[in-house]
Amino acid sequence: MIGEEYVNIKIHTPSFTKKDMIIDDQFIIYKVSDRIQANDRNQMYALHFISREALVDMNKNISRSYQGKISDIVEDIITDKFSGLESTKKTNIEETPNATKYVSNYWSPVKNINYLAGSAKNIDGSANFVFFENRLGLNFGSLATLYSQPSPRQEFVYDAYFRDFTASGAKRDVNKEYQRIIEIEIPVIFDYMDRVNSGMYASKKIGYDLVTKKYKVKNFDMLDDFDNHKHLNKHPANSDRIVKYSNQKIMHSHLHYANFNGYTDVTNSSSIQQRLSLMKQAESTKIQITVPGRTDYTVGDKVKLTLNKFKPIKTSDIDSDIIDNLFSGNYIISTINHMIDREKHECYMELIKDSYIVDFNNGGVRWGYIPVL
Repeated sequence: MIGEEYVNIKIHTPSFTKKDMIIDDQFIIYKVSDRIQANDRNQMYALHFISREALVDMNKNISRSYQGKISDIVEDIITDKFSGLESTKKTNIEETPNATKYVSNYWSPVKNINYLAGSAKNIDGSANFVFFENRLGLNFGSLATLYSQPSPRQEFVYDAYFRDFTASGAKRDVNKEYQRIIEIEIPVIFDYMDRVNSGMYASKKIGYDLVTKKYKVKNFDMLDDFDNHKHLNKHPANSDRIVKYSNQKIMHSHLHYANFNGYTDVTNSSSIQQRLSLMKQAESTKIQITVPGRTDYTVGDKVKLTLNKFKPIKTSDIDSDIIDNLFSGNYIISTINHMIDREKHECYMELIKDSYIVDFNNGGVRWGYIPVL
């Protein structure tokens, strides 16, 4: 192998043969490593491969201007054979009502798309667009649309599950087994300082327009803006008692009024505060789980997580007494690794959510002090 080889992969979970449940794609091998001589007749090595679009992106630096509706520009960059990704894969591009004009300063195609994501808004005015590839193709859309998926792909439960037993022995319920969480890890429960520094809670923006010689000051508050957007769950990640001031995050932005003919200001100055907050809210809770593998899981899927509290259970307890309301709720799959060997198939997932099923303003949290001994 010399770095010019392709590998075709087609896998699916047994009994799942529908087209939308199959991982079927072609990749380019960009690295071969860890070659080990197992014995006189066998050797092992690791293959590292990426999608063809990733290879094209590494080899192109675009110098040209773009103008028009943002979603149309993104579609052009994805499919253009001269200065784009040259992709023939299925695309899922959410329409954006706002337009822009700019000059690509020798940026790669993906850098251009990520720049456009920073300015894009959906029809409801939410500025939380992302660009990613999953099993279904290339996606450019808002997190609000991902949050609005009609039903979760799967409900994962972390409990002490045992198979049902009948007179003839154990009865296997495959659907319930797929719902079981094998391992769970929560790297960071919350980080107040990180949220403050990122502008999640509040911010103040001072915008300067060098053409009109004017400046504008705008304050942003996460809780005031929360109901203006769609979310995974009903309640925000904090109560009204959270300590926040607009001065905790001050940003400066330069406006360019009429920098291009036919356009007013083409910067993201009007939405940068909202975008910073929404993107940080999206990962305000991050959980890593390992579950039985299925090939229909993919990045961007909405899933439901049900965790039980770590405490003794009494016969008088009802569901609300047992469920951990802090970490249960709807999530989005942000990362997924399929780990397949001769024995099993498991999926390692990173799940994120921007909101909670519990209202912290109404008995959802107990306030007090932690004694330090």
